[in-house]
Amino acid sequence: MIEQFIERTNTIEFYQNGYLHLTGLKGQLDKFKTMEFDFVVEEEDNFGEKHNVECWRLIAHKIIDFKGIFADQYLPYIKLKILTDHPLLWSYNKAQLQCELIRFPENPSEFMGDLFFEYEKITGNWIPLHKNFWAINGHYKQNGKRNLSILKPLKESVERVCGKHGVEFKVKKETDGYDKGYTNRPNAKLLIFGNEDVCPNDFSLGQPYIIADEFMASRK
Repeated sequence: MIEQFIERTNTIEFYQNGYLHLTGLKGQLDKFKTMEFDFVVEEEDNFGEKHNVECWRLIAHKIIDFKGIFADQYLPYIKLKILTDHPLLWSYNKAQLQCELIRFPENPSEFMGDLFFEYEKITGNWIPLHKNFWAINGHYKQNGKRNLSILKPLKESVERVCGKHGVEFKVKKETDGYDKGYTNRPNAKLLIFGNEDVCPNDFSLGQPYIIADEFMASRK
């Protein structure tokens, strides 16, 4: 019934008059890592009268992460959608590169600025630059080189910026599949609370989301 739950949140009527409220949350911390999210879905007419009220239980099986779920209200991000290709999933279904940067950039501020705009273009702000590049004026500046890990879809952009600033970029190791250990989650899916009339799902403006291997739903 997950399709019916998603379809309800994507109707024109719900977008114009609908509300989505989290009313309960329960988790099971065993090997299956199942979480249940209870929602009330309702619509309101011009007189403030509520109608088409439904109670739904969303079940995330083998959950990995969730954010923004405790927001007071989800508007305008009330259109649910399940995605299998998204920057938030790269950590689980793309290769990890162990890299080395040799030589400190002459203009570190410009270097970081160029990287920021590349990350914004490639990941839509879903992967923050500081996740990979931090303490630039510390160890990196003192030693003239830096080891770091990046996801493979970022390789060309990082390499291009490094070349522009005279920094040698080397990939020392590529890790993928079972070699990634617990981050190897090829079945991971993203359930995003989005609204592509406001912002595309591949660009982050703080939309709530849940990442898990499987999603199910039922009406209570």
